[in-house]
Amino acid sequence: MNGINLLPWRLEKYQRALITFLIKLCVVFSTALTAYATLYWFHQQQQTELNGRLQTLEQQKNRLAETAGQVMQIKQTIQSFTELQAIAPESVTQILSLLPQFPFRQGELESFNLNEDLVQLKGFCLEQDEFERLHEFLSAHFISVKLIQFKPEQGRLAFEFELSSTIKSGDR
Repeated sequence: MNGINLLPWRLEKYQRALITFLIKLCVVFSTALTAYATLYWFHQQQQTELNGRLQTLEQQKNRLAETAGQVMQIKQTIQSFTELQAIAPESVTQILSLLPQFPFRQGELESFNLNEDLVQLKGFCLEQDEFERLHEFLSAHFISVKLIQFKPEQGRLAFEFELSSTIKSGDR
């Protein structure tokens, strides 16, 4: 047994095992690196998507706050328009007492609105002279008379007046 040298055989086996180990180690390392890169890419995708959603959420929150502000403004505007204000009873009585005196023969008053500052009349006359008499009557009794609409339609003269709710002092 002194003449047999088993060292090169063992050395070759050891080198093959070492090479196999290094190849396996490289495969495991590359697999781990690929898995890490894939997970990192997936994490970046998720982070980008999350940031996009957060940005969209912030924009929606800002729009919601803006819309809520607009709604509050509209509510306040509507509330200021719908608040009822008392009209002096004397003024109402004076204006209502003038209604039967309007110089209508064939015309009609279709709408009558009264608020604190303004009287709105809407109606029609069949003849021009009847309209002129009405206009003169209103001018004689109210401080401010404004013709808002006047248009002939279907054989009649439609009109709309805005009058001040204050009656001239000679008519009180």
